[in-house]
Amino acid sequence: MIPQKNINHHHTARYLVLLDQDDARRALLFAQDDRFLGEVIDDDNGLVLDNLMRAGNLCPPPRRVAEYARAANAASLLCFALDEEEAEAA
Repeated sequence: MIPQKNINHHHTARYLVLLDQDDARRALLFAQDDRFLGEVIDDDNGLVLDNLMRAGNLCPPPRRVAEYARAANAASLLCFALDEEEAEAA
């Protein structure tokens, strides 16, 4: 059997927004349509978020993403585009 690549991007993260926290590094993940997908808490060595940031490109957050992040008390809005198409457009 040949493995099939998942072409359904409904639950694929497109944006990563970093949140400043003293106790742990946190980030919010958003889909292509700016829906909130989940939160990443990286309290060990920061490797997970470091790898995600390296895979993406710094970008201005879309309006709906910025509004959601501000509601989550984000001190600063560092947004990374995780999708190659968005990174090329930025």
